[in-house]
Amino acid sequence: MKHVRSIAEARPLLRDLWRSGETIGSVHTLGALHAGHAKLIELAARENQHAIVTVYPNKIQLFPGSRYVYDLEADAALARASGATMLISSEDAEMFPPGYCTFLDQLERHRALNSSVFPYATRGQVTGSIRWINLTRPTRSYFGMKDIEQALLVERAAADLLIDCEIRHVPCIRYRNGVPISSRLVLLPQARKDEVGATYAALEAARRMGLGGEARADVLTKAMATLLEERLSTFRLVYATVVDAGTFQPVTEARLPFVLHVAITDGAIHHFDGLAIRTEDELERSPEVLWLD
Repeated sequence: MKHVRSIAEARPLLRDLWRSGETIGSVHTLGALHAGHAKLIELAARENQHAIVTVYPNKIQLFPGSRYVYDLEADAALARASGATMLISSEDAEMFPPGYCTFLDQLERHRALNSSVFPYATRGQVTGSIRWINLTRPTRSYFGMKDIEQALLVERAAADLLIDCEIRHVPCIRYRNGVPISSRLVLLPQARKDEVGATYAALEAARRMGLGGEARADVLTKAMATLLEERLSTFRLVYATVVDAGTFQPVTEARLPFVLHVAITDGAIHHFDGLAIRTEDELERSPEVLWLD
């Protein structure tokens, strides 16, 4: 694996790859790579002749003034072990030089779910992802369904902007207690991680109610909220909702395709979780999960 530490250094190498006609898979990250990222990279390497990983703590999707902690050398080692052939890293001065002013606007979709709590988050995620896709020009780009808004809206943006890239949605990667792999949760003691697992239990309870014929969104929402309020102790509920999978706007009835989504917080950590239910099979069996022991 070759690690290039700037976009300027990466451009001639990327041009050589494009001229070769060989397939490229890309995985775009903020850094602090973990086993979930490894699964994405492994899939990109398996399905393509080259797997490119990008590492940059994208400041437009992070809390203003916050410092994202990551170890670039450790990230490079994980990417290499997972099958990446190139890692591209960069810094603020290159990514956001003076005068930068271009952001993707996807209307009300950027003010829903996660971004109803952090208004800048989804717009920053999608803008950042599309910038990396424009740079690397992959055949396929891989996004985990842990971040439902990002995965679905990057796909929407690529289609709307006529970008010739397949956006691959990879099932959410969870531990057996239901908690998705997340750098925000990694330092929590096991008892609190188990508490966070209540979000997946609430989502699954609502899905089973939907499978049984209950379509009223207010009933599903109340069921999720009630379960979480019973099981949470150090966290509290921020919201539980049912939204359309295309617009992310609240619905009165859960009709395919829809998203069940919840958010909890302890004041310092916000945890978002959801199920994108787009087909009858996903309603019956639940969206696919990659389980880790």
